[in-house]
Amino acid sequence: MVNWRDWGTLVLIAAILVYLVYFAMAYYTFTHMPPIPEKVVTRDGRILFTGDDVKEGKVLAQRYGILDYGSFLGFGGYFGIDYTAYTLAILAREAGLREPVSLGNPEVLKDVREALKVEFNPRYSTVLDGSRGVVVVSEAFGRGFDVAVEYFAELLGPRSEELGLRPNLITNREEVRKIVAFFTWGAMTALAGYTNGFPYMPGIVEPKLDVTKATWITFFILLASTMVIAGLIIAKLVEQWHAERVTVTLPPPTKAQRIALIGMALAVLGLSVQGLLGGYIMHKYAEQTTLYGIHGINSILPFNVARALHYNLAILWIVVTWVSFSLFALPYLGVSLSPSRVILILGAGALVAILTLLGIWASYLGLIPDPLWFIVGSQGRPVISQGTLYLVLIAVVAWYLAYLFYKASRVGPELTRPFSRILSIALAGTGVGAFIGALPIVRPWDHFVVDEYFRWITIHAFVEGFWPPIVITILILLLVITGVIPPVLGLTVAGVDAVLEIATGMIGTAHHYYWGGQPTFWLYVGAVFSTLEAIPLGFVIAYSILLWLRGRLVNELQKTIVTFILVAALGGAMGVIAFGAGMINMPVINYYLHGSQGTMVHAHLSMPMAYGTPTILMWVVAFYLAGALDDSWLRRLRYAIVVYALGFYLQVLLSLGPLMLKQFDLVTTSGYWALKGLETPWGGPAIWSLPDVERLVWLRLPGDIVAGAAIAVFLALLWIKLPKAFRG
Repeated sequence: MVNWRDWGTLVLIAAILVYLVYFAMAYYTFTHMPPIPEKVVTRDGRILFTGDDVKEGKVLAQRYGILDYGSFLGFGGYFGIDYTAYTLAILAREAGLREPVSLGNPEVLKDVREALKVEFNPRYSTVLDGSRGVVVVSEAFGRGFDVAVEYFAELLGPRSEELGLRPNLITNREEVRKIVAFFTWGAMTALAGYTNGFPYMPGIVEPKLDVTKATWITFFILLASTMVIAGLIIAKLVEQWHAERVTVTLPPPTKAQRIALIGMALAVLGLSVQGLLGGYIMHKYAEQTTLYGIHGINSILPFNVARALHYNLAILWIVVTWVSFSLFALPYLGVSLSPSRVILILGAGALVAILTLLGIWASYLGLIPDPLWFIVGSQGRPVISQGTLYLVLIAVVAWYLAYLFYKASRVGPELTRPFSRILSIALAGTGVGAFIGALPIVRPWDHFVVDEYFRWITIHAFVEGFWPPIVITILILLLVITGVIPPVLGLTVAGVDAVLEIATGMIGTAHHYYWGGQPTFWLYVGAVFSTLEAIPLGFVIAYSILLWLRGRLVNELQKTIVTFILVAALGGAMGVIAFGAGMINMPVINYYLHGSQGTMVHAHLSMPMAYGTPTILMWVVAFYLAGALDDSWLRRLRYAIVVYALGFYLQVLLSLGPLMLKQFDLVTTSGYWALKGLETPWGGPAIWSLPDVERLVWLRLPGDIVAGAAIAVFLALLWIKLPKAFRG
């Protein structure tokens, strides 16, 4: 049998290896990425733009926050247009493509392909910088660039408020030209074959055979691996199912522990505001310039600001809860904390959270000068949009908590030591990921591929690599100390999950490298490992159902813990496995749905339930142990969490799922530019302007109301019970 030291060692090895893999592969990746040419000229010698224009355009796109509105090569916001796909469409139009109907004319397509042919020479760039050579393009390409500059100057300038952005967002024509140079470079990388045939434009840019091959190889490896791993897990379950269980009676929390409850009360406020912002964003899909008749709202809260605040609040309320719950739990795990230390840590965490949100808001509204916007405002990188200073501070907090849990693994009760060590390693790995997200600290990366390479490492360090071991270990520990499962079985579950989630979740980061210009081998690595990530989560789901069916839950706390775990597990099954690993992760599907409402389906099931539900459970357990909640409230809250989950299922069933199917139909028919936007490159109404689509957008409202009602229960209860919990 593997003892606790062995599991800790295996988790540590997994954590070190995944980072070594990424840093080892960085050199190869950064020497095999699309080059940024020294300049792009037409055949008659006219200079369209330079490599410096491309780099500066990327920085400007980040500074103005337009990647939290639209997207570049599919990466970014889900509402605004994909800038590369629209630029490609404009180039194709100037090269002879007349309306999407001419896609069926092979002679026209042949002429367009010839006019848009792009060759980088030499093919591979230098490390990190990537500036080499001169690219010569056709006169039609040159005209297309000029038209694109005019188009985006109008779109991001006089018309920006119509789109839900800040009025007159970008008025400097030279800045627009540089931003369009960046967009055009993205289209050129696609035409030159660096993006595995993305973004799709029938007859012009189409998927490579690797897209299908990677999908089939993934299915084969998934089935083969599942049979072996599932057999081992079932054998271990049978072996340890009847092992001895223990029930730990915890003493009343100390004054220092009760102070930590304040952080949880603040976290539920964050969840509530996040929910309101989600409803506001939904409204912006249907009405871009007003809010129920109120004008001028885009000057204060434009779409890109609301979106960035919405997903950052999702991260922050979860992190604030975990920090607070750690401070609440550590004394039970053998680490004494003084009230002053708890106040200091909570105060620092709350300050970082508030400054992060204010920085994003001020940065996107243009209130922070260059270059401070990148450091104390917003990096303008979707999801990892926090100013670099705040990410460094988050890393420091994670490392400090990792130290405290490591200490607990040495001085705490024998029963809890192995779980503390796993938590220590997971927190340390999260800190490393946060620090990587802050690089290069003082200014953005020059090259988009380098930026995306590191950005997704940070995102996966949070949500798919090191966060699952944190959540699963805490849940398993709660099941162990309440006598639901034997400690030896709980440790096996936590250890297996931590090793597999870290290995597959972190290396599976590569499923975001399909279309962004990274070498093609990442297509296979990402598809395979991201799908394998479903295996450990599937094991936890099956185990949760077994617990429920076992029927040996004798008190309300046990029933509450298992209910919350079951809700989280089923949500994870739908969000992470079905719509994540099972659908949009597959290259042959992701090719057409990259950055679509399918991603929203994945996010709105996995994040609120796989992470949100266990986090809410931490509030409930802490307030229960503090004496603020009795058994009758536990029963009510079990109903509340089911209603909470039902709201998100309604969102998917009534709105997000049908929108995803509509997008799939439009993209496969017309090309990737049809995925989103208010108007087509040809001037007609695009998807968000279609009446049937607008109705689907509004159908998200019932789910929002149901989920919001459940959240309101937790908000009211925690704040009403806080004085009692604080007094004891």
